Amino acid sequence: HILAGLNEEQLVAATEPSKLLVIRAGAGSGKTRVLTRRIAYRSAIDDIDPRRVLALTFTRKAAGELNHRLRQLGLRDAAAAGTFHAIALAQLRQRWETDGTAPPTLLDRKFGFVARLLPRASDRTTAMEAISEIEWAKARRITPDRYRSAALESARSPNIDLGVMASIYEAYEE
Repeated sequence: HILAGLNEEQLVAATEPSKLLVIRAGAGSGKTRVLTRRIAYRSAIDDIDPRRVLALTFTRKAAGELNHRLRQLGLRDAAAAGTFHAIALAQLRQRWETDGTAPPTLLDRKFGFVARLLPRASDRTTAMEAISEIEWAKARRITPDRYRSAALESARSPNIDLGVMASIYEAYEE
């Protein structure tokens, strides 16, 4: 029943005996199905101990779906699934606790934080645009001091003055 409903490519990936496997596929192609079935299958044939499995994904929604499907396949509390960020943060928290170090205050939502950095007359759209610009710059490893020139060079045209945006980005980083 674990492998039921998989197409040929998914079946190959789910039953691949290699310990390491990369699955590259587009949205909606069944990556989560393959991953959960692979974990359940390898557990069923005693190839792995599901308590030593860590399934990582990029979004909370996908992590929730991974956990839900693993439970449906009978691996209730065995395999751990979460986002890269959540798992890394859990490990850091454990280390901080072990070391007796106070953890830093972490930002869990960007919107309110960035909105407070904007000039007073700004609206909701401006905050979202500022976040988009920051993410654009960070994805390209553009520092706040280089933001203005890089934005000009790339013909970026946010509804925020580029100099003001660079200041917002710098405050965000600080």
